[in-house]
Amino acid sequence: MHLYNGTVLDIAQMPASPAYKTLMERLGNAPPPPPPGRLAKWQRWYNKKRGRPATADVGTLASLFTALKDATEEALGGGGGGQPIYRVAVSLPSIPALTPEDLTDALEHADLRNWLDRDTPRDYPPKHVAQSRAVFAGNGHGLCATYTDHLYCEFENSDLPRRLALFVSLTRHALYASLDVVGSAFPRWMSDGPRVLDFEAGLERGRGRFASDADYWAHVRAQIVGLVRGNAKRPLEVVLLGGENATDGAFLATLRDALAELSPVSVEPPSVDTAAVADPAFAAARGMAVFARRRQEVPGHCKELPKCEKQRKAERAGEREGRAELR
Repeated sequence: MHLYNGTVLDIAQMPASPAYKTLMERLGNAPPPPPPGRLAKWQRWYNKKRGRPATADVGTLASLFTALKDATEEALGGGGGGQPIYRVAVSLPSIPALTPEDLTDALEHADLRNWLDRDTPRDYPPKHVAQSRAVFAGNGHGLCATYTDHLYCEFENSDLPRRLALFVSLTRHALYASLDVVGSAFPRWMSDGPRVLDFEAGLERGRGRFASDADYWAHVRAQIVGLVRGNAKRPLEVVLLGGENATDGAFLATLRDALAELSPVSVEPPSVDTAAVADPAFAAARGMAVFARRRQEVPGHCKELPKCEKQRKAERAGEREGRAELR
């Protein structure tokens, strides 16, 4: 959450429910679904009109969004005269089978709106934000300084160096890694790069699946090396971390070993310094907080006058305290 005075808060981390884990395992490596037919569209419409989730999958996603919303409102004192939550910004891992329609319907069922939605015909936010891009922004990369002027922001973004980034996320239930060439954190158009999603390599599940810890970490290392070696056309320049177990000592040692193998002899491997990055468990949320804050302050088709920044600084100094918005 990004408060109006500029403070960033890490509020809640929700455990995955059994239904959510089952959903992600089913969708994780599945191909994109075909367009829904007339009957499926009618069924979604009918369920929504009755106050039900559009589909069972939508209901599972909506339960997670509702839990996060409730935890945030409780932390803000929303039930006691504080600030209720109406709008959020969501990043996702690259899962083609998780459709934009399901995400939109899940947010709607949780009584939330998405900051990625278009507000006007001239408004062109990104259609989606990959988790790796959100982590990139959460660590302060790929962000223009003059975001209140969209023209100058575009000029800044066009001058940003484009670097090959490896994003690696380790949770109790899965290992996820992706490759992407990144410059601006939030371009209007972004493609999904190659990735690997292994539900048998989560820290909790993987250690129970393999004969020894050494075998498990060898598998994790092989997944990372295989992804980069099979897809990278140039040396890695940035490594991004995500997931609540990304700071595990054995994982970091395995990652550094993989990076050393992947780097040419004459090139220094990218640094993996956990002390210099945002908490991997909340890095994506912090990146989306930046996006939502900027989008709230400056709609996509507008340009602010200089007096707006003067007013904002005065408000942050205490003249108008207490405004907050979920990002």
